[in-house]
Amino acid sequence: MKVLFISHYDNMYGANRALLSLILGMQESGAHQPFVTLPAEGEFTEALRKAGVPYYICDITQWQAIYKEPVSFMIKKQKRKKQIAAELELLYAHYRNVGIDVIHSNSSVIGTGAMLAEKLGCMHVWHIREFAQEHYGMEYFYPEEQVRKYYEQATCLVTISDALKDYMREKYPSARVLRIYDGVDAAEIPERTGDADDGAKTEENSKTEEIVRFVYVAYLFPKKQQLEVLQAAAELKAGGLTNFRITFAGTGLAPYEKKLREYAKKNGLSEVEFAGFVSDIPGLLQKSDVGLMASAYEGFGLVTVEYMLAGLPVIGYESGATPEIVTNETGFLYHDKEGFKDAVKRLVWDRELRKKLGEAGRRRAWEYFPASANTLAIRKLYDSLQADGL
Repeated sequence: MKVLFISHYDNMYGANRALLSLILGMQESGAHQPFVTLPAEGEFTEALRKAGVPYYICDITQWQAIYKEPVSFMIKKQKRKKQIAAELELLYAHYRNVGIDVIHSNSSVIGTGAMLAEKLGCMHVWHIREFAQEHYGMEYFYPEEQVRKYYEQATCLVTISDALKDYMREKYPSARVLRIYDGVDAAEIPERTGDADDGAKTEENSKTEEIVRFVYVAYLFPKKQQLEVLQAAAELKAGGLTNFRITFAGTGLAPYEKKLREYAKKNGLSEVEFAGFVSDIPGLLQKSDVGLMASAYEGFGLVTVEYMLAGLPVIGYESGATPEIVTNETGFLYHDKEGFKDAVKRLVWDRELRKKLGEAGRRRAWEYFPASANTLAIRKLYDSLQADGL
């Protein structure tokens, strides 16, 4: 079958990294032919060119946006709906004679794939990767009944966690929903060797000289709760804990990033680094000791699996899909700031615990979240659709 994948952004954040792994795995199998549409040239298109995957550049406008106040949202709604209509015509003209069998939308924040599938008369597989309303505060530009229609007439909604599956089934009971975990190619994330701090001391030496490095890879956005991490760090430092470092890797909303930087500066948090977008995630994890996932309503957390593959214990906020990945054998789940601080202190002072949790995490990631399992499950989905003649 010919499968058209649609992504609404061009860089290599989690959703596109998962999508690229899927596309390359499907291409290698030869069972289905991938095509890709995305809004701009970038790292993603470089990888597609290298693999010989055909792609088409076209603006992909989100059919949801962050809701702040009624007047600005109404103005944005009218503009965005016109943009989507224009993009739909461009995509239809480009693909109407290609013979696309399935459109695969890579996120719930775009509805273009559902509309194009209806126009082309083909199947639509919709990857649901996020709690768009709860996590990002988004609202749809289209009436509720139209949104419901597109979700419930989709051939299949593929959620990346049980938390999202339950959420979509409750909201759209007539939809066909299937959970397929995202996966990570373990070969791309080598296990960390030893402690990240080259100057780490043995048990006989002063523990205060051992620097424990925490890393949080995420888009800079309020619901990712980087500010809460900073607040906890400031309280830990005020309480006398100074032998830790926290690296925030990622870009995001400029006002929020400014707020984070100003808070760190105001509170004298020299232990905190803002690294911006980091392309070499495996290299960053090699220099780290503990992974952080503080996000509320996390749809899955690809980077959480990457932490574990690198042998890092994880401190995760008990929300969304994070409890499906992190267990008490691989890290700590917390509910509030005090729980977060307790977890940090335990891991700062207990090297053997870090090692034990990290090793268990790597085994769990290998077993439950391999990229090969994700690719195989979606290939089987396509095979079943083809066999059923849907």
